[in-house]
Amino acid sequence: MSTPREPSEPARPPAGNTSAGSVHGTLLQAHEIHGGVHVHANASMPPAADVSLDVPHPPTEVRGRAALVGDLVTAMRDGDRRPHVLTGPGGIGKSTVAAAVAEAAVAQGREVFWVRPGNVPASMLEAAVELGAPMDEAERYASSPKRAARWVWRHLEAADTPWLLVFDNMDRPEELDPDHRPGDGVGWLRTSAKGFVLVTSRIDSPEVWAPSVIRRVEPLAPTTAAAILRDHSGVPDAAGADALAERLGGVPLALSLAGRVMSAHRTMFGDFDAVLTHIARSASRIDELARPLGRERGADEPERATLSGTWKASVELMSDTPQAEPLLRLLSILGAEGTEVPLRRLPVELLRGGTSDTGPDSLDEPAVARALNALAVHGLVTVVDTREEKALRVHPLIAETTREGLADPAAVADDAQRLLEAQPDRDLSLEHAAYRALRDVRERALGTQHPDTLEAEVRRARLALLRGDAERAEPDLAAVAATAERALGTTHRVTLAARHHRGDAMIVLGRLEEAETLFRSVLRAREEELGGDHPDTLSARHQCAVVAMKRGDWDTAESGFRAVLRAKDNSGAEHDGDPEFVVQNLANVALNKGELDTAERGFRRVLEHRERVLGADHPDTADARYDLALTSLERGDIERARDGLTAVLKAWEKALGPDHPNTSRARERLSEVDG
Repeated sequence: MSTPREPSEPARPPAGNTSAGSVHGTLLQAHEIHGGVHVHANASMPPAADVSLDVPHPPTEVRGRAALVGDLVTAMRDGDRRPHVLTGPGGIGKSTVAAAVAEAAVAQGREVFWVRPGNVPASMLEAAVELGAPMDEAERYASSPKRAARWVWRHLEAADTPWLLVFDNMDRPEELDPDHRPGDGVGWLRTSAKGFVLVTSRIDSPEVWAPSVIRRVEPLAPTTAAAILRDHSGVPDAAGADALAERLGGVPLALSLAGRVMSAHRTMFGDFDAVLTHIARSASRIDELARPLGRERGADEPERATLSGTWKASVELMSDTPQAEPLLRLLSILGAEGTEVPLRRLPVELLRGGTSDTGPDSLDEPAVARALNALAVHGLVTVVDTREEKALRVHPLIAETTREGLADPAAVADDAQRLLEAQPDRDLSLEHAAYRALRDVRERALGTQHPDTLEAEVRRARLALLRGDAERAEPDLAAVAATAERALGTTHRVTLAARHHRGDAMIVLGRLEEAETLFRSVLRAREEELGGDHPDTLSARHQCAVVAMKRGDWDTAESGFRAVLRAKDNSGAEHDGDPEFVVQNLANVALNKGELDTAERGFRRVLEHRERVLGADHPDTADARYDLALTSLERGDIERARDGLTAVLKAWEKALGPDHPNTSRARERLSEVDG
């Protein structure tokens, strides 16, 4: 390959004067002189940028990455020409993996060049010089980055010694090529037959890096995470490492900070249990203690080495996508505790006018899609397939620190609640975790006794009941009812809602007398406050009839349900949003009285209505299908009953989980039919 030459000077006429021999100082030669002459000494070359190509050394043993490091070392040894890109959110340990690969490269006899962000051209020129390229040529190319890239790579490929080139923390890929995709291989990132190229970046996008090999770095397994805590703390035998590691979700940065905090504050934290207690309500308390440690160690940007700081840096990278950060705030509530958020829970018509509607134009689906894609590309959310639909997952620690940094928590909470109310009781695990997070956000913004805070806790406890945990839901509802009564009064809607749902839990637990007493008390209060035909009043009256049905008092139950149904019909209210529990329970009474035709008509009406209003995969829709299957069983139609129960079991396993009481009940019924 020919060496490019500097552009030659334009041809000039021969000079009329010459100089021979040694010259010291400044020599002026002139052919013709017109006007004044000013003589200046030659300007000195600007000093080369002071860059370091040294490999950073992790302070503790690299754990839990043996398989990933092994794959990379094998690819390096086998001469894989393609760059390999380690991606993942900040703090996940990408640079640590790269450092371990660098150690293996040194053991293989390779030169290692570690290029840091901020001065890629100077670092690459220095690498070429260390491989034997002339310094004066490097200085000459320093002002021409595109030509410099060709010059550097020519020397890299001509090197006598194999090498490893690490581009660390390339979170702004334009540093590798401001005019093209880095993957195009015409800038600083290129394939190589002589060495191995490794990149670490938050940007997880084939559109940026292809044809490079992308390897996502995942959180650490619990046992490994606990070991890392012990490494950083210097107290290997301290109790509670496993629990603290689980709380921190296997994020290496969080584990490192927690271990260092414990090491620096031995009098405050005698063991890991003490650290866990300290951060029980807020993981950000680690940051509060870790910031001074970063300053003491001389970190250039100690804030960037904190949990909140490292994820804030990712948000700053998305400044050209204004909807990304607001959507992350919403997802930090909807996807609390690592629950997957189906994309259907983010309808653009409900996002419009809220905190995510930040642009000059009306929010539309392409804008939402671009924002969600930006969050995924920067490692802040993960796209997953769940229950045959696309969903988003936020790491619990990212979600928690995002919630704690909300600038306008009330507005974000209002948006999240609106989205939750649009699809009630459909994704029980998601909604349960979301209302817990919503309660915490409301509490920080409004206080523990504000109606909105208490209402969020009532909804969370009710969802625990729907998830099949009546034994935990009942005391939780009793507690929030007592708090609401003290703070808001006996007849406040939140107090009555908590007492109502506590009665629901008592029914599930078989405490029918207590439940009836409670429902009648709620009924009287609502009649006085709201009137006899208010939906909340009718709901309490309906539950009194449910108690009678649970006792086997079919006539009393039927009379109660019919009274509620008449009141609903007379109210003139729209029924589209009504799941028709009254009709379903009247059909159940008919089934137990042997009136099979009446029962089947009622169940079919409910099923058709819920399929239209709630969707075929909603757990309440499956509940109506379950009752139809029991009706078929009573008729002796075994095949239809089996088909129905099979469909119900599949639906409830997806929606409720394999261990939910409803799922177990359907499985037992199906076994009876098959037996």
